[in-house]
Amino acid sequence: MMDWLFRLFVDPIEIRGIGRLLMLAPLILSVSLVYKTIRCRDLRQVPLASAKLCVMILSGMMAIGVTLLVTFHLLA
Repeated sequence: MMDWLFRLFVDPIEIRGIGRLLMLAPLILSVSLVYKTIRCRDLRQVPLASAKLCVMILSGMMAIGVTLLVTFHLLA
C-alpha cells in the first residue's frame, strides 16, 4: 500500500525547466505563513502579512537571480 511512497525515495521524480522555479512558490508561502503566524499578535493580520512577506521574498530572490545572471554574462 505504501509502495508508491517508498518508490519516491528510491527513484525520485525529476523536475526540470520552469518546474524548478514553480516549486519555490509553495516553499516560500509556507515559510512566510509559519513565520508570520509566530510573529503577529492578532491572527487576523496573518494572511495579509504572510502574502506581503511572500512577495518580498520572491522579489528579492528574483533580484538576486537577475544580478547574478547579468554578472555572469558580463564576466563570461
